[in-house]
Amino acid sequence: MKKFTKIALITALVMLITGGVLTAGGILFGASPKAFLDGLERSTENNHVFNRWFGADWLERLTDLDDLEEMGEEWENYWQERGESWTRDWSDETGVRNMDWSEASQRGSIEASRVKSLYVTAEAGEIRIQPSPDEKIWVSGSGLDSSLYVADFDIDTGVLTVSRSDGLVDSSRSLLIQIPQAKVFEELYLNSSAGSLEAEGKLAAGSCDIDVAAGNLEVELLEADDSTLSCNAGRLRIKYVGRLEDYTADVRVDSGALDLDGESVDGFHEGTFGAISSDKTMNIENSAGNIRIDFENQ
Repeated sequence: MKKFTKIALITALVMLITGGVLTAGGILFGASPKAFLDGLERSTENNHVFNRWFGADWLERLTDLDDLEEMGEEWENYWQERGESWTRDWSDETGVRNMDWSEASQRGSIEASRVKSLYVTAEAGEIRIQPSPDEKIWVSGSGLDSSLYVADFDIDTGVLTVSRSDGLVDSSRSLLIQIPQAKVFEELYLNSSAGSLEAEGKLAAGSCDIDVAAGNLEVELLEADDSTLSCNAGRLRIKYVGRLEDYTADVRVDSGALDLDGESVDGFHEGTFGAISSDKTMNIENSAGNIRIDFENQ
């Protein structure tokens, strides 16, 4: 392929992508399908080159505007039935989506009964989880730049995702999540990439996935039927409900250190601890980190 042809194709691709992004942005910020096509028609009606290629009646042949308007109304009704406005749905000012937002207190809330699963990621900075004062899950970032954290509730899946990506380590600037103590999630995912994630009180879930890359993660009390714990080069501290004998714990340690119910399991070890066969399971992998797992009833 000639160099000129390559350049032309690349230029066309860039223009196509840019046009698509601008079109999507216009629709996102309030342009209806009819308004979009009206503007497109005005911009092309005196364009002789365009009309010579596609014909002056291209718009009528492309679609019926009444149908497009009906599609726009159906789209708006889709969100209204869910009690949400899709234009308000994602707030750039707060970083919070599909939660009740209080501008005065700078925090969002949602009924805990609506949330099936919780995903929390501390890419950097500090996140703290504490008991909720009521039956709602609260997310507050007082003193934090709202562009540095996200609280996103997916209406269709029931998944609440909370993440923080800045590097401010200051207890007065923690991102705070408050959860009712009686709440049991279907799935619980906790991740600390290079930040700090600490949970006070009790967390409960059917299945739990905890991943520590190079950060710090602590859970005061955890109840889960199935757990997957992974620590690459960080620090992980967890206390489980019950005793070690209530669980089947499959362990793999490379060059890291593991303290399991007071027993030290160091470097290059694979084995099974606790019950030989139990309904509750743990899968523990430690590459080069430091893990300590205690139990409520030792």
